[in-house]
Amino acid sequence: MLMVLRPSLALGGMEKAFCNDIKMRVADVLAGRSLGDILRNAPLTAKKGRKRKKTSRRSGNGVWGAWDNLPNELLVSILQKLSIIDYMSFSGVSKSWRSAFIDFRKTLMKHQQPLVVVRPKYSKKSCVLYNMFDEKSYKTMLPDLPCKYLLGFSCGYLITFDRNLQLWLVHLMTKQELHFPVLPQYVAGICYKDLSALLFRSTRLSKTFMVLFSMKRNFLLLSESGASSWQKYILSNTSARISDVKIFDGKIFVLTCDALFGEFNPKADPVFKFFNISTPLQFRSNMSVKMVASADNLYAIVHHFTVDRYFSLFEIDHKKMDSVKQVHDLGEKSLFLSQFSSAVVDTTGWGAGNCVCVNHSEIANRCSFFNLNGNLLGSLPVVWDDDHSKPYCWYFPSESWDVISVGEEFGI
Repeated sequence: MLMVLRPSLALGGMEKAFCNDIKMRVADVLAGRSLGDILRNAPLTAKKGRKRKKTSRRSGNGVWGAWDNLPNELLVSILQKLSIIDYMSFSGVSKSWRSAFIDFRKTLMKHQQPLVVVRPKYSKKSCVLYNMFDEKSYKTMLPDLPCKYLLGFSCGYLITFDRNLQLWLVHLMTKQELHFPVLPQYVAGICYKDLSALLFRSTRLSKTFMVLFSMKRNFLLLSESGASSWQKYILSNTSARISDVKIFDGKIFVLTCDALFGEFNPKADPVFKFFNISTPLQFRSNMSVKMVASADNLYAIVHHFTVDRYFSLFEIDHKKMDSVKQVHDLGEKSLFLSQFSSAVVDTTGWGAGNCVCVNHSEIANRCSFFNLNGNLLGSLPVVWDDDHSKPYCWYFPSESWDVISVGEEFGI
């Protein structure tokens, strides 16, 4: 396995962010035009005379201006060939490179392979992003991690809390932290493995919120980043528990354990609005149901406990919310499942199409591939330095840079 360490942008400086991999990409893209020609024709940043030596020590080899002035079309071509691990180094080289990174990030991230978030057992301040397809890894150092329980993974943020019910959120790439109030004391009576959390942003208020829920309870909690308390919203006239919550198409959708689909809006009346949707499957106690999304569609995934490898996938008509249809063929897409993060991903160009890839965080350090008929297609190990590591969840690059937003009609 190849371990790739990349500098954090927080360290600053082109010297620290630049890597030989990117130089090699530039040479490949030029396709016949030598790298030396590019550098000879570009302006130098170092000045002549006695100050040249001092400037060179600060800026490496004195030709950073050449890299800074590469054509925008060439920068985009380079970006298309980089892995997610090299993106951070690329964006730290110069202002023009960072501008290209930001302008094309959304489009380019759609084609990045999902990574596995791994936490080495004896590591107190690090997580690993592991690509099981090429066996490359990125070790990201975190400000603080010991004695914390994983609550969720949302929009690139690792959501954890400690024994005092204090939340701690940090973005695995940018290291940005978000602060939320201490959880209510009654949450201590819920097993942390039954809790889930996700983030969203209100476009009307320009603020970030967190939704917390448990599949063992019939309520959800809502709070704003930087606030001092939590608001509790209870499902009325039903004893159904909340199985999943998903932000999609600017709305907050709720799915109960008995497969009731609804929408949540704290300023609406009622707060929970459920829809009369007929499903072609009779739900029983030996099944669990979750929601997953692709770029364009919302799905419900039904897991049969008695047949561990069997999953039923249903596409929800999220516009009318009046019907669902079972999906038997995903084409070039695949369903990536884990306890804390799941999605339907377009796998065009790198294989693994039309299958279900399950991250077995509780039973083994490996990911298994099934088809929608339940047949095992194969498995890949999640390998790190030792056997004392645990794969937490999937890291989807396309969903991990911006906090997902809800629409203007969402009232808080």
